[in-house]
Amino acid sequence: MKRTAIPPVLIALLVMPGLTSSRSAQAASKRSQDQKQALVQAHKNWSQQTYNRRLDLMENRQRCVDAAESISALKDCRKSSRKDLKSLRKDRLTYLNQVREDIGLPARQTKKRRKQQV
Repeated sequence: MKRTAIPPVLIALLVMPGLTSSRSAQAASKRSQDQKQALVQAHKNWSQQTYNRRLDLMENRQRCVDAAESISALKDCRKSSRKDLKSLRKDRLTYLNQVREDIGLPARQTKKRRKQQV
């Protein structure tokens, strides 16, 4: 008789069903309509307010790449661009956390990570 192996992850989910629900999913279900609307508006405001900054970052990277004459120069362009984008993401997190606190939601420490597709 042939036995099929059950992956340990599935066994863990069967034994402990609480693992499937995340804190963010629970927190999202507890948001009021006003809080949801305030978050949407905050995301829209951030997108509009930082448009020129994001455009400048893209133009700076393009100028850097155009001027690069070696692999090391291209790597420096990439490194600089990543540093600038990381700063932008940090500012976004700070801005959105301030909005979250203003509307009575807990601040996020890091960006949510998507679950990997299998």
